[in-house]
Amino acid sequence: MGLGLRICFPVGKGKDISKERYERYFSKPRSIIPGWGKTCSFFKEGFNIKLVPFEEDIYCTWEDGQLCVSAKTNSAGPGYHAYLVDMLKELCVAPIEVEDDTGYWDNGDYGMLQEEMGKWLRSLSKEIINMSRSGGYSNIAVSLALDSTPVDSDHLACCPLGYFDIDFFERAQKGDADGSEFFVWWNRQQDALLFKNSALNTILCEINWLPPETDDEHKNIETALSCLERAYEMDPDLDYHAAEWLELAQLSGNEALVKTVRSRFKEIGEAELGYRRNCVCSLVNGWNITRDGQMHFEREEDGTLIWWDDNRTIRASTLSVQRKDGTADSKMLLEYVISDEPDHMQFSLRNAQIAAAIQHTQIEENGGPLWQTRLTAALGNELLILSIYYIDEADRKWATKICASAAHQS
Repeated sequence: MGLGLRICFPVGKGKDISKERYERYFSKPRSIIPGWGKTCSFFKEGFNIKLVPFEEDIYCTWEDGQLCVSAKTNSAGPGYHAYLVDMLKELCVAPIEVEDDTGYWDNGDYGMLQEEMGKWLRSLSKEIINMSRSGGYSNIAVSLALDSTPVDSDHLACCPLGYFDIDFFERAQKGDADGSEFFVWWNRQQDALLFKNSALNTILCEINWLPPETDDEHKNIETALSCLERAYEMDPDLDYHAAEWLELAQLSGNEALVKTVRSRFKEIGEAELGYRRNCVCSLVNGWNITRDGQMHFEREEDGTLIWWDDNRTIRASTLSVQRKDGTADSKMLLEYVISDEPDHMQFSLRNAQIAAAIQHTQIEENGGPLWQTRLTAALGNELLILSIYYIDEADRKWATKICASAAHQS
């Protein structure tokens, strides 16, 4: 359930509708969010564009002499939807097909666009209220990326701008909630509220609250700080999250900025915001694990996912194995994979259909002892392999807990 658009443009040999012209147009830098750069990835079937950090990619595919542009917009809000429509119309190419769930492409009425987004929020709120009343639901992830969703049983839903409970959705269902409470980009213009909300979204969803070590970590801190500065320049009277702003400045290592932030606010409490301050659920190619949010991350060229801090490392990889006879047997696959590995013990996961085994060993690294816990899990023809390393043997309980969280999305 979502809102978006799908627009198809003609593709031919003419200079105005050639593939090369479309690729040049969409690859032009369009920096909307300060400190964050647009990305455009090309491949044989088309290309993907990411215009803002708080919405999914725009998918552009070559289909039967057409360029079909598909985008979801309800995570970002009406401002983003209107911006995308403007960008597509600036192509000055008459589309062959237009599907706009909000009707904005045809009517250009921004008030009606906001109303359509409001209707979607009311419908979403009704569904969440019904789920809440049926019992057993909490921490419902709404419009969040699946790679690091928060694990927090104290709230009904987690969203791009924070945690929301039943009172908000009851107000939203009645039409009494302000759209800017939920949507990152609510107003037509690129105003202070957009930049403040963009910073808040980055603080909640992207910052791991560690001194930055990777390019992405530096970029995320820069994005949040740049957005906060832009918003403050435009409207210093907005309600800013001073404690998180100060912590970001400290993580950046910019002492002058630390002094500036301190001078702007009379009182600065304790920083609390940030989904990654606590445990998060991470997607691993169709599998899920629950891990500490305050860890660095990188993806190796072979697809292995790695999370680490000063004392612990998690490596996660997956594999699909096809038997010659086409059958799928979880237990048989597991036994085959670990047949040459000593000291494996059977390990029970929440899904009894998953066959799993765990192994605890001690190895050496850089001349010192290092503990390893290894989980091998099989479901049908799919394998998950977790290798968890830690310096202190007391962390075995922590490693075993991460292994026990493993689940398959099927």
